[in-house]
Amino acid sequence: MKQWSCLLLVLVMLFACTSNSKTEQEIEKIQVDTQFALFHDALFTSSTDNLKALKKDYPYMFPVQMPDSLVIGRMQDTLQLFLYKEVKKVYGDFKTQKSEIDDLFRHIKYYEKDFKTPVVVTDLTGVSYQDRVLYANNMLLISLDMYLGKEHEVYSGFAMYLAETFTPKHLSTAIAQKIIETQYPFDDNRTFLGQMVFEGKKLYLLDLFLPKVSDEIKMGYSEKKMHWLKENEAGVWSYFIKNELLFSNKPTLKQRFIDVAPFSKFYTSVDKDSPGGVGKYLGLQIVRSYQKKHQVSIDQLMKMDAEKILRDSGFKPQK
Repeated sequence: MKQWSCLLLVLVMLFACTSNSKTEQEIEKIQVDTQFALFHDALFTSSTDNLKALKKDYPYMFPVQMPDSLVIGRMQDTLQLFLYKEVKKVYGDFKTQKSEIDDLFRHIKYYEKDFKTPVVVTDLTGVSYQDRVLYANNMLLISLDMYLGKEHEVYSGFAMYLAETFTPKHLSTAIAQKIIETQYPFDDNRTFLGQMVFEGKKLYLLDLFLPKVSDEIKMGYSEKKMHWLKENEAGVWSYFIKNELLFSNKPTLKQRFIDVAPFSKFYTSVDKDSPGGVGKYLGLQIVRSYQKKHQVSIDQLMKMDAEKILRDSGFKPQK
C-alpha cells in the first residue's frame, strides 16, 4: 500500500510539472513589443545645449510648467550625477532587466488578455521611497536609484525591513505589484479575514506572473524572517482563531498584521522575531490551497467572497 501511495505521489508531481511546463511554453510564444525609454541615460549623458532635442524625444517627462533652469540644475546636480553613476554600475545597458520585464508582461498577457503593455520609463528620483514605481496612463516609471542593493550607502537612513526590497532582484516584483494594486485598489470586505484573503489574492497573482520568484522576494522578507514565518505558520493561525480575529472589523488589525512593518504585533515576546504583514502570508496560503483544489480564473478569484474561499480551501497551516 505504501508503495502505491509513493507511486501516486510521483505521478501527481510529474503531471503538475508537465502542466506547468506546457503553460510556460505557451507563455514563451506570446509576443510583446515593450517600448523602453531609458530616460536616466538620455538625461545624464546629454549636454545642456541638447535640451530641446531631449524634450522632443521625451515630452512626457517635461511638464509645460517646468522651467529649463530646473532641468539644467538637475543635470548638473552632484547627488543626481552620483546616483546615475551608481545606477550604471548596477544596471549597465539595462539588457537583463528588459528581458525580465518582457517575461513579466508575457505572463500578465497570458492570464489577462486585455492587458496593454505600458511604456517603461527609467529615471532617478533622488532616493524617493514613495516614487519607486509609478503606473498610470499606460506608462510605467521606474526609479532605478531605489534598487541599488540593500547595503548601498544611500539607504543608510532607511530601516532595514524597508531596504530589504531595494535590490535589483525586487524590481520585477515591484512592477508587478504596482500593476496589480492599480487593477485591484481595494476590497469591500473590511473584516480581518477579508483583508487577509484580498492581500493573498494579489500575492497569488504574483505566483502566476512571476513563477520563478521566491516567496521571500514577493513578501519582501529576509531569509531569516521567511524561515520564522514558515516555522510558526500554525502558531500564527492558532493565535488568529483563539483571539477571534478573523471576522473582526477592528482597523488596528490591518496595522498589526497586514501593513508593511518591521514586525507583526502579537504583543508578546515573539514580536521581535516575526516579520511584518504575517496576515498577508496566511492569506496567500489560503488562496493557494483554494486554487490547488478549484483552479478558477483570475476574474472569478478576485470577485469571490473571502469566507467561501476559506471554507472551500481546506487550508491547514504547516506545523
